[in-house]
Amino acid sequence: MFVVACLVATAPVTVVSAGAVPAASGDGAAAPASLGPGTGRVSALGPAAGPPRQTANETNNSTGVLHENPDEVGDENEFDRLLSYLSGELNGDISASSLRLSRGEYEAAKAALGDDYDDSLAKYVDVEGEAGGDGAGEEYRTVGETQREYVDTVSEFRETRREYEAARQAGDDERARELARELTRLAEDGETQSDRLLAAFDAISNRTDSDLTDSSAQIEAVQANISERREEIVSREFVATRLAVDDYDRDISFTDPLVLSGSLVADNGTPVRATTARFAVGGQTVRAAVDADGSFELTYRPTRIPAGTSSLVVRYLPNDTSMYQATERAVPVAVSQVNATADLSEPSASPYGYADAVSARATIRVNGSPVTDYPLSATFAGSPATAAATDASGQSTVSATVPATATGAASLRVAPDGDGRAVTFAPATASVPLETEGTALDASARGTGNGTVVVDGRLETDEGEAVRGRTVAVSVDGRAVASATTGRSGAYRATFDLPSDASAENATVSAAFDGGGTNLESSAATASIRLSSGAATGSDASDGLPFDPLDLAWVVAGLAVVGLAAAVLLRRNGAGDSVRAAVADESAASADDDAGDSEPVATRTPTLESAVDALDAGRPNDAVVVAYAGVRASLGTAAGVDDAATHWEFCDRCVDADVASADALESLTAGYERAAYSGLSVSDEHAAELVETARSLADPSGSDALESPDSAGDADASEAVGAAE
Repeated sequence: MFVVACLVATAPVTVVSAGAVPAASGDGAAAPASLGPGTGRVSALGPAAGPPRQTANETNNSTGVLHENPDEVGDENEFDRLLSYLSGELNGDISASSLRLSRGEYEAAKAALGDDYDDSLAKYVDVEGEAGGDGAGEEYRTVGETQREYVDTVSEFRETRREYEAARQAGDDERARELARELTRLAEDGETQSDRLLAAFDAISNRTDSDLTDSSAQIEAVQANISERREEIVSREFVATRLAVDDYDRDISFTDPLVLSGSLVADNGTPVRATTARFAVGGQTVRAAVDADGSFELTYRPTRIPAGTSSLVVRYLPNDTSMYQATERAVPVAVSQVNATADLSEPSASPYGYADAVSARATIRVNGSPVTDYPLSATFAGSPATAAATDASGQSTVSATVPATATGAASLRVAPDGDGRAVTFAPATASVPLETEGTALDASARGTGNGTVVVDGRLETDEGEAVRGRTVAVSVDGRAVASATTGRSGAYRATFDLPSDASAENATVSAAFDGGGTNLESSAATASIRLSSGAATGSDASDGLPFDPLDLAWVVAGLAVVGLAAAVLLRRNGAGDSVRAAVADESAASADDDAGDSEPVATRTPTLESAVDALDAGRPNDAVVVAYAGVRASLGTAAGVDDAATHWEFCDRCVDADVASADALESLTAGYERAAYSGLSVSDEHAAELVETARSLADPSGSDALESPDSAGDADASEAVGAAE
C-alpha cells in the first residue's frame, strides 16, 4: 500500500495522447513521423510524451494535489487516477514502439518496450489488484511480449529479404527459393503475431478508455507491406501446383489406413518433376514416390486425430529448394477408433527414496504394429510425470522424481494424452518399491532485543537432498509457538514473540519435523537463543563497518518506491552507487578484520549478519540489498570485477570466472533488482531464501562463520543452501 500511496502522490491527472498514422514504405516499414524531444521514454505522440514535470523553482498549478496522506489513498478515485496515469505511460511506450517499428528502427522499437514498460506494467498490475481491475494488465503483458516478438519477426523478414535479393542477383536459384520459403514462414508468423496484437489493442481500448487507433493502424500497415512483399516473391519464384485425387476408401482406421492415389501437376498441366514428395496429413508427414506423369500413392494411419473425423487435408510440401509451390486438397473420410495395448516396464528392483529419479519404458502397439508420434500422459504416486511422444518403434521413456508423499509401493501410470483419439488404450501401471529415508534438521535462534525470536535452519535427507514443502514445528520449553514451511533449498524461518514467562538467556528452542504420512523419518533440533550484538550491547549493528548497512538499504529501497519518476531515475542515474559504496566499505572492513585475532562470528561477514538483522526487523527488501552487497564484496576481487560493473555485468563476469554458481547468483541478482529498483515488496519467505543464497555464495565451503558460538556443537546452520532449484 505504501508503494501505491507514493505513486498516487506523484501521478498527474491527465496524459496527453494524439498522433498521426504514417504511410507505408518499403521493407515492411512506414514513413517517418515526428518524435517527442528528450531522452528516456520516447513519445510517438508529439512533445507531450508523458506526465507534466515540475522543475526547480517552478510551481505546477495545472494538476491536482501532488502529495497526499498515504493512509487516504484507498479511495476508489485515487486508484482510478493512478491506473489512468500508468495506462498512459504504457500506451505511450506502445505508441513509441509501433512508430519506431513502422520506420524500420527495430532496436529502438524493442527498447521502447524495455525496462520502463516492464516497471510500469508491474505497478499497474499491483494497483489493479488493489482496485479490483478488469484484467487490462494481462492485455498489456500480452502486448509487451508479442510486440517484442513481432519486432524480431519483421526485422528478420527484412534481413532475409536482403539475403534473398543478393542470392537472386548472384544467380543462385536454389538459395533464392530456400530464402523465399523462409520469407513465407516469417510472413505467416507475423500475421499471427499482428492479429494477436490488434486483438490486445482492442481489449485495452475497451477496458481503459484508451485510444490505440494509431498503433493499430501502424501495425496493420507494416503487416500489409510484409504480405505484399511475400506475394510478389512467391509469384516470382514458384510454380503453382494442383493436387488431384482419385477414388479411395473413405472408411479408415489405424488398422485400415487411408490409401490415396492422385497426381501432382503444375497449373499449366505439366507433371511435377520429382521422384518423391512429402505430404502433411492429420498432423503427420508421409512420403510417397512420384512417377514421371506426376502420379503418386500415399498411405496414412490415423493415430492422434479425433475418432469420427469427417475430413482430412492433404497438403503437398515441396522441398525448400524446389521450384514448386505448396498446394492442398481436403478429402472426406470416416475415422473409426482402434484399441491399442500399452506395456510399461518395471523399474529396477532396488527400492527408491525421496527425490530419487524413477524411469520406465512405455510401448504402444496395435496388433504388433508400433503406434508412432503418439502423445502420452504419465503420473507417479498421483503427481505428474514426464513422457515424450512415442518414437518410430512406438516407445517412450517415462520419468519421475519420488515425492515425499509417496509411501509403500507407489505406481507409475501411463495413459493417452487426450480422449477420443483414433487410437486409444487402457492405462498401464508399474509398481515402484519405496523405502523410508532419514532426515537431518538444524536450527539456530536469535533474539532481536524486543522480545521477538527468529528461528531458522534447513531440513535435508541423510543423503544431502533438500526437503522442500514440509512443515517444521517450533516450540519454546515444550510449548508450541510457531511453524514454518521449508523452501526450495530446504531452508525454513519462523518469527515469534517469546512467551512472557520465558527468559531469552535460559529458554531452549526446539524445531521438529514430523515425517508421519511420508517416506521421510522424523527429526528434531534444539538451540539456545543468542541475542544480536545490537540487542545485547546497544552497539552499532554494522559490527565494525564505517556505516550501518541497514541505513544504506533503507535509503536504497525507500528511493525505489518514492514514485514512478524516482524509480525511473534510479535506473538511469546508476542507483548502484550506494551498493558500490557498501561493497567498498565491506571490503575495507574485511581487510581490517583479517589483521586481527577476533572470532570469525564477529568479523567475517558483518554485512550478511546485518541482512539477517533486517529480516528480524521485518524489512525484507533491506535484507536482500545488504546481502547482495556482501556477496559483491566476497566475489568481486576473485572474479576481477571492478565496482563500476552493473549488477548483471557483475553476475555474468563472476559466472564466467567460475567463482559462483550461475543459478544461485542469477537468483540473488534478480531478487536484488526487485528489492532495490522495482518499488515492489519482496516477501519475507523469498527474502530469507535469498539471504541463505547469499550465505552460500559468500561462503561456499559451508563454514560456521555465521554460527553462534553457543551452537558450535550443533549442525552448521549456515551450510550453503544455494539458489532456487
